[in-house]
Amino acid sequence: SRLRGLKRFWSVMSKFVTATICIVALAAGQAFLVPVTKVSQSKPASFTTSASSSAESSCSWGLATAGLALGVHVGFAVACHAKTARRAEAAPAKKYVETPGDQRLFEQVYLQYTSEYLKGPLYWHPHKNQGQLPDVPGEPLFMNGRLSSNVIGQFRSFTSTELAFLSAVFFGIGLYGNLQFLFYDPQFERVDAGGFFNVSYIIESLLLPTSFFMHIAAYIQKQAGK
Repeated sequence: SRLRGLKRFWSVMSKFVTATICIVALAAGQAFLVPVTKVSQSKPASFTTSASSSAESSCSWGLATAGLALGVHVGFAVACHAKTARRAEAAPAKKYVETPGDQRLFEQVYLQYTSEYLKGPLYWHPHKNQGQLPDVPGEPLFMNGRLSSNVIGQFRSFTSTELAFLSAVFFGIGLYGNLQFLFYDPQFERVDAGGFFNVSYIIESLLLPTSFFMHIAAYIQKQAGK
């Protein structure tokens, strides 16, 4: 808003000075713009003297007006510049406070730099002697002393809430399959009687141990802040 106000002020003052200079130029060059009529010899010499004196006085008044306008313009410019400088000096310096966006940007740049450094020959590790890397560049397994989301593989894009929900669902389905397979609909007795296993119970029972790993993945994601 201050810059807009200054721009408007400078534009108005520039227009005013331009108009003043044009008026002065017209007044000073009146003798060149208006055709001069030939004065007859019958008129007295006093008339010619008075006309020249009036032209000189109008020229002097025009120059004085132009000088006054330029002085006002320069005075306003100096005053505005001094006021702006005083405000800049009086304004206290703001202390830098790191924002979450700055922190994420630093982590991203640092991770990218270290990833490229791991690929180079300057980083030595015993695992490199076997033709392997300790960590996949750009996918560290530990960050800030904790397991990162890269440990859980393709589930790293899931949040801790989603993984906890999947763990509960898998636990319920797996428990149902085991109870049906062993107690409520015994499958071994069914096979002894000449029947076949219920494959759905077998598939559902496998989700019970899977729910335990989902629970661990949810805990890792919660520790990683996701």
